Amino acid sequence: MAINPLHAPLQPGGPMSVEEYLQLDRSTLDGRYDYVGGVARLMSGGSVAHNRISRNVANAIEDHFLTGPCTVFGSDVQVLIGVKASGRQHYVYPDATVSCDVADRRLDNNLIRLPRIVVEVLSPGTEVFDRGKKLAAYKACDSIQEIMLVHQFAPIVEVYRRSEKDQASWQHVVYGPEQAVELRSVDICLSMDELYRGLNFDEPQLEE
Repeated sequence: MAINPLHAPLQPGGPMSVEEYLQLDRSTLDGRYDYVGGVARLMSGGSVAHNRISRNVANAIEDHFLTGPCTVFGSDVQVLIGVKASGRQHYVYPDATVSCDVADRRLDNNLIRLPRIVVEVLSPGTEVFDRGKKLAAYKACDSIQEIMLVHQFAPIVEVYRRSEKDQASWQHVVYGPEQAVELRSVDICLSMDELYRGLNFDEPQLEE
C-alpha cells in the first residue's frame, strides 16, 4: 500500500473520521476499503469463483436493463449507503449495485448516492462482516429496497426485501437450485444458470 507518511498511524480496524478514511482509501493503490461504523476495513482479494459470480450477477441484471432508468455498477464504484444518527457516513464497495437515479449514472460520477439494490458475494473471510455490520448499514439506507447475498460454493441466493407496508421491516427470502431469484424493486427475475454460469460445483472447491 502507498499511504501518505503523515497519515501512517491511520490503520484499518480502528476508529477514524470520514476525511481520514477518504484519504486512506484514495492513497491506497492496491486495495479498497469499506467504511462502516467509523471503521475502515480492507477488502480482501476474491477467488476466481467470487469474481465470476460477481460478473455474472452484474451482467444478468444489466441484460434486463436494455431500456429504462436503472443502471448496474460493479465493485470498482464506491457507494454512499447512509448516515448514522451521529452524522457519520458509510462508504462501501458492493460486488454490484443497482441505481435508478439519473445523477448516479452521470459519466463523470464517482460516488453512487441512491442505490436501490446492493449485491454481496459471500466469502468465508468476509461473511460475518457482510451479514453483520454491513447488512445493518444497508438496511439503514433509505434508498435501498433489496439486498442480495449470493453464496459462492452452492447455488443459493438470499434476498432481503424491504416491506412495502412498513419501510422499517424486511423480508428474508432464500432461493435454492432451480428457483428464479426475484428482484421486485426493479421487476426482474434471474435464473440460477445466469448467476452461476461457468461454475461446476462437482469440482473440488478451494476456499479463500
